[in-house]
Parts: sequence; structure tokens; C-alpha cells
Amino acid sequence: MTDGAPQSVDDPSATERELRQRLDILATFNEVVADVNEAIVDAGGRADIERQVCERLVQTDELRFAWVGVVDEATGDVEPTEWAGVEDGYLDEIDVSVSAERPEGNGPVGRAVRSNAVQATHSIADEPAFGPFREPALERGYRSAASVPLVYDDARYGVLTMYAEHERAFTAELAEPISNLGHAVAHGIDTHVRRERERELERREQAFSRIVEDIEEYALFRLDASGRVESWNRGAAAIKGYDTEEILGEHIETFYTDEDAEDGLPERLLDRARTEGRAENEGWRVRADGTRFWASVTITALTDDTGEVIGFAKVTRDMTDRKRRERQLDAVFNSTFQYIGLVEPDGTVLRVNDAALDLVDGDRDDIVGLRAWETPWWRGDDERIADLRAALDRAADGEFVRYEVEIERQNTDRPVVIDFSVTPVRDDDGEVSLLVLEGHDITARKERERELRREQERLEFVNRIIRHNLLNGLNVVGARADIVEDFVDDAGLTHLETIQGRVREMTELVGTMRTFMKVIVERESHEFRPRRIDEAVDHGAESLRSETDAASVEVGRLPDVSVVADDLLDEVIEHLLKNAVQHNDKPNPAVEVEVGAGDDAVELRVSDNGPGVPDEEKHRIVDQRIEDLSNPGNGFGLFLVREIVESYGGTVAIEDNDRGGATFVVTLPRA
Repeated sequence: MTDGAPQSVDDPSATERELRQRLDILATFNEVVADVNEAIVDAGGRADIERQVCERLVQTDELRFAWVGVVDEATGDVEPTEWAGVEDGYLDEIDVSVSAERPEGNGPVGRAVRSNAVQATHSIADEPAFGPFREPALERGYRSAASVPLVYDDARYGVLTMYAEHERAFTAELAEPISNLGHAVAHGIDTHVRRERERELERREQAFSRIVEDIEEYALFRLDASGRVESWNRGAAAIKGYDTEEILGEHIETFYTDEDAEDGLPERLLDRARTEGRAENEGWRVRADGTRFWASVTITALTDDTGEVIGFAKVTRDMTDRKRRERQLDAVFNSTFQYIGLVEPDGTVLRVNDAALDLVDGDRDDIVGLRAWETPWWRGDDERIADLRAALDRAADGEFVRYEVEIERQNTDRPVVIDFSVTPVRDDDGEVSLLVLEGHDITARKERERELRREQERLEFVNRIIRHNLLNGLNVVGARADIVEDFVDDAGLTHLETIQGRVREMTELVGTMRTFMKVIVERESHEFRPRRIDEAVDHGAESLRSETDAASVEVGRLPDVSVVADDLLDEVIEHLLKNAVQHNDKPNPAVEVEVGAGDDAVELRVSDNGPGVPDEEKHRIVDQRIEDLSNPGNGFGLFLVREIVESYGGTVAIEDNDRGGATFVVTLPRA
């Protein structure tokens, strides 16, 4: 402890007075030290100890004011907690710091904390370092001061500062008593803090024990250092089936299967908890009645202050239901022919089903944990990898992604065409937490599509031959036959008429064939448009009237609606009307046309007064295949009608009507 000013020895009375003052202060220190132990016993808190110390110090006439402050570690400021004596707003008027870079940190308080030793100011009036506090201190009669850090076992509890009403009250010979005072106060505070901490810990342990005892979803219990049961809760009794009395003292291997116990699994888990602090495991465990359950187990090491393991806390949860659900999920996951994988949003593979592994003859353990683009399905093609990574990035942002990709199949040179998709899965907060990768092998479908395109190309070639060569040839034959008619006698006229009739039949058949080829060739790529049903019906009725005078055509009220169709709608209606006349056995065939419109569909009904269609023939006519046609002229028109209507998304049916004839019902989607 340093002196702020030299002592005067010229005045014996002054020297005696100062000696008595120091002795008085020393006696007070000793009394305070003795009183601290009693304060600890009676104190309701740390503040009581600090306050009693301050009050006891100022009971002597020599000390005018005392206070205790704590250091704010973030700012370095010293905040007053308790004080006694003549304060008169002093603590509100000053700012105290422990920083040497600030003027407020170079008084006795700041120096005491930094040096961890007693610091004194012998003359507040004369010492420069006391500058920031001088005027407020002198106004309140403070003439000297001393500060002592409150430190015990490296724990700093603050700083105690005292002010005397005369100079040189805290001389060098008082340094050790003041230090002892600080140590005693710090020890008292430390004892109380530890006691309170122990009480709080005890309260928490009791509360925790009550909670643990009442929990039934988990088995929570304590083991000693060797792994024997020391405590038991309701959850443990419910899950494992043992009463407290019969399980206490038993080793945890009691809960394991014979195979795991013989293999040393219980001891390995305890050893791992000892060395790593914690061990986790999932597996089968055995209840008291011998039945098994799937358990999730966590063993945590409990240590003392020296780090020595004194026991373990064991938490067990019955996961049998989850295990059963996982097995069911695995069964579904691996029983499908689709290729399925689960990945993290960053592309890390979590699960892959058997079908996907079989595709590349992969091993699950080698693949799980890799990034998706590092797996055998995607390796070896930079463009394919880039497309996958782009798809995963889009899916991680919440977008569903789907495209086709070719994957090399193991042990074959032909790639597999996959209809591939990535579906994002969101958690309860709306964040994408999982990506589901699905693949469907569409190689066969793509091959059929290629075959169909080749077949359509062949049909288009045939259509061109029919359209240009055959039809042109028939037109030439028909024209020459008409010219020859003027040069043929009566005997040859019959033959000529036969030729002309056959040419007309063949020309009509070629027209039908062209229509049929158009339906087949253009079905995949053709785009439909709205067609007015009234216009198509009127056109068909006028066409029939112009071809025959024997038949009558009655058209009911036609709604002003459109259907999804194309130019071939006219062919449909013409074929239905001609069919109603051609297969009619009445001398005056009668045809009636009705149209009804619904919200989604339009129904066209063509009825005749002919012989009707037997029930056993109705489905055969409507459902007949092309190989069922004995020749192009027998039922080919109705086959063509069905093909065209079905290409529109409609249907064809046959019903009986009140006149004994047949009614052909065509349903078309409304535009």
C-alpha cells in the first residue's frame, strides 16, 4: 500500500492522535472480520453481508463512509451495490471505472482491482489521481480512502472502499489488516453464494426428480459407475415392466438380449459414455416378461468436480411403433418398380429403394451420404449432372421439377429412358426439408412411340399413294367409261354400267380410306377446335337429301353450341345419316336428328325406322376392331365414326327407339 503524503513527526500530540486513530481502525477491522462469520449465518442474501460489513465499518468515529461495488465486465464500470455512512448522493455524483485509460479508473478502486491488492489515498486533497472524485469527496468530509478487492479462490466478488475523515488514516501497517478484511468479506460472500448455489441445485434436483418420477413416456433412471440401477421412474416401470424393488442394484445387461449381452454391447456403451461423455444406440431390448421392444437409448456420464465418472443417466424410449411403421414404409418403399430416393435439400442422399439400386447394381452403404450427382446413376455425363443439380436447386426453392433423362443400365449398352421428377417436402414452418426423387422407366413407351411414328410415316406414304395414284387412276377410268358410253351398243351397255358403278363404289371407298388414314396419322399431333354442331348437322342433312329422294330427313331444333372437333365432324354425321338409310328395310326410309346440350357435353341422336339392331349386336358393332371387318365396305363406316369420335374424347352407343328402329347416340365434349 502506497502513501500519498509524508507523515509529520514534529508534533508529538499529532503523532499520538494518529496512532490512536489507526489503532481504532485496526480494532474495527478485527471486529468486522470476527463478525463476518456470524453475518454469513444470519444473512438472507449476499446483499445482507455487504450491508452489515459497511454498517459495522462506519460505527467507528474514524471511518465516515464505506461502500461495496461490483465490476461490469463488459464496460469496466464499477456499480455500487451496498453502502453505509455519510453518502449524501456521493455515489450518484461520481463514475468509477477499472480501466487505466480512463481518469475514473486511476483512483484507489480502479488500482485495487487491477493490482488485486490494497490501494490507499492518504490525502484526497493532494493526490492527483483522485482528481475526478476530489470535490465531491471533500464536500462530504472525506480526507483519505482505501480500497480492497474482494477475491476468494480466484472468484472476484467486487471491491470494498472506505473513507476516513482525516488524512493518512490508512498507513502501510494497515495494509495487511485491510487485506485480511477483504479476504474475510470475500470468503463470507463466497460461502453464501456457494450455499445458495447448492440450495438451488438441490431444489432443482428435487424438482427434476419429481418430474422424472412422473414421466411415463420415457424410462429415466440413474446408474452407478459400474452400470447398476440406482433409481427408477414410472416410465421405466411401464416400458420395462420391473418394479423398483426388484430392479434396483441390477446391471443394465438385464435389459439386453442374450445375443447383445454376450457380445458385450452394454459394456461398450458404458465405456463410450465414460470416454465421450455420451453414448446413443437403437436396438431390441427385453422386458421383464421376456417380450422384446425396439428402444432408443441415451447414456450420459455423470462426473464430480474433478471429472471422475460417478455414474450415468440413462434415457430409454419405446420406439416399437415407429420401428413397425418404418418396416411398413420400407416394404412399400422397396416393393415398387419405380425408382425412389430421398435427399437433403443440399443433395445429400438419405435413402434409396431396391429398384433404383438394381438399375445400376449399386450398394446402399456406398451410396447413402453421397451427393446425388456423385452416384452411379448420374456419373459420367457432365450435361446430365448439370441438369440434375439445376433441378435440385429449383426443388430446394420449392418448385416441382420433371423431365426425361437417359441413364446407363448396368451390363447393357442400351440406356434406360427415365421420366424423372423432384418433389419438395416442406416442414411445419413451410421450409423445404426433404426432396423426393422419383423415376419411371419409360423405355418401352418411348420405343412404342418411335414405332408408332414409323408406322404413321408408312401410313402417310400409303395415304399419298391412295390420294394421288389410285384416286387419279379411278378418275381416269370413270372419265373414259363416260366417253365410251356413246360408242357401246345395247349388248355392251350393261357391262359398261357395271364398270361405272364399281368405279363410283371404289371412288367412295377411297374417300373413306383417306378419311380413316387422316384420323390414324394425325391423331397424336392434331389440334382440335370448336365446331358448331348445328352447322355440321345441317350440312349432313342437305348432303343426304341431294343424294336420294326416297329418304326423308327430319332435323329437330338445333342448339347454338359448339363441340370439340375438326373438319371430320362432317364425315361423322354424313356416315351416320347414310348408315340409317342404307340399312333400312322400309320403302321410304325416315331419319330423325336431335341434338341436346348439357354443361359439359353435347348429345347427337340419329334415329331411323329400320329393322333395329339386336342387343347382342349393339356392343359388337360399337366395339368392333379393324380385324373384325370382313371387307372394307362391311361396317367400315361405323368403325370410322367411332375412331373419329373417340379422338375427340367422345363416345358412341346404340339404343332402340319407339319406331322399332335404331338410334345412334354420339356424345361429344362441349367447347
